[in-house]
Amino acid sequence: MLIRQEHCSWRECARSTRLSPVLLAWLVGVCDFCLVLLAAAGAFAAYYNVIDRDLAGPARHLWAAVLAATLFVGGFERLGGYRLKQLSRLGWQVSRILMTWGILVSVLLFAAFVSKVSESYSRGWMLAWILAAVGMQLAGRCMLEITAQRARRAGFLARNIVIFGAGNEGQRLAAKMQQSQDKSLVIRGIFDDRKSRIPQTVHGVSVLGTSDDLFRFARMARIDDVIIALPINAEQRLNAVFEKFKALALDLRLSVDPIMEKFQVQGMGYVGVVPVLEIANRPLKHWRAVAKWVEDKSLAMLLLIVSAPLMALVAVLIKLDSRGPVFFVQERFGFNNEVIPVVKFRTMYTDRGDRAGRQRTVRRDPRVTRVGRLLRALSFDELPQLFNVLRGHMSIVGPRAHAIAMQAGNGLLYGEAVAQYFHRHRVKPGITGWAQVNGLRGEIDTLLKARARVDHDLYYIEHWSPWLDLKILLKTVFVVIYQPAY
Repeated sequence: MLIRQEHCSWRECARSTRLSPVLLAWLVGVCDFCLVLLAAAGAFAAYYNVIDRDLAGPARHLWAAVLAATLFVGGFERLGGYRLKQLSRLGWQVSRILMTWGILVSVLLFAAFVSKVSESYSRGWMLAWILAAVGMQLAGRCMLEITAQRARRAGFLARNIVIFGAGNEGQRLAAKMQQSQDKSLVIRGIFDDRKSRIPQTVHGVSVLGTSDDLFRFARMARIDDVIIALPINAEQRLNAVFEKFKALALDLRLSVDPIMEKFQVQGMGYVGVVPVLEIANRPLKHWRAVAKWVEDKSLAMLLLIVSAPLMALVAVLIKLDSRGPVFFVQERFGFNNEVIPVVKFRTMYTDRGDRAGRQRTVRRDPRVTRVGRLLRALSFDELPQLFNVLRGHMSIVGPRAHAIAMQAGNGLLYGEAVAQYFHRHRVKPGITGWAQVNGLRGEIDTLLKARARVDHDLYYIEHWSPWLDLKILLKTVFVVIYQPAY
């Protein structure tokens, strides 16, 4: 659904009404609070009348419900759950309600255990209460979504904005907002002081007048935001507009969309007291880094223990098949472009190996031994990289570690042939990765395939989660069994 554009006269636009997002947030919060209490009272009544008439302490149970309701509403508000934008996303609401209740129940149980009051409450009542409260809240969100869809169509549930600036910046902003899927915004009009150089409409949105007209419009209409869309380098004009519009009792915003698009800005923040634009963020930091570290170390230890007999058998077969060491060590790109030694089972004849990795391995490669061909098909040659994971050089899942002299199908080094190639080294390389489970395993003989690999690696970095890693691991098993590399 696109942002609605009001094809109306000046006064018709000003008379447009809607339900206040603040009022809606309060209503939903109050309903959540009441539903928790209602579920507690209903569960107590049902449990007392049907199961246990000796159940005592209704006041004690009620106060526990009041505490839980307060904590839930407070926590959900901190998550942004009562904002209009989030209230319009049913899937987001469902997942956050379940998550909030999971945390809340854990906290309450821990507090009851520490304070030694858990025996004062009925476990049956608590279970019935929580299930009823969650069910009622989820049902309420479904009803809210149905009601909200009708309200949006009627124009009562939206955030009203006007744009000041009908030039290139304003036109680009209006077009982008029209193409978005944000159902919570309505463009009420566009204003600009340059009467002789502006169109009557901008992408179907009426240009309603000058800055003076905007003042009168804002007094008659329910406007939430004024977005100023002027060139960033027009400092004097911007200062004049800011000073003039600060007298309006509404939110004043400056559009930095051209800068955001040009430099792919991730957001805004502060370094100390200095405001900054965030151009790029370290992919894995804070809790994400801890989760990834725990995942790598625990899985590496488990897989090493499970695969130890297999690795011993592979070592024997390699020694019986050809002369040379069991392991092959090659320098490859690691985290932050650092060169790391990567360990693999040797799959080539010793006198034909390519330690620098300049030559691509192709199907029926004569340099590969008989056992090596089998190891590559089953990816068993990668098992020693589990030691790299324990040493902290690699991860279980991540972009594949490439040899430093690896070429991209046209005689050029990977970094020379593929733009943003080195961006994939912002995380540790992995034994398996998103590219490998999406048909990009084995020989890369064209520049198109090389670029596709990098695109998949960058997608993985931007969308990392423990669930994505689990998905890749499960798909790796399927790929190894049904789609051998060589």
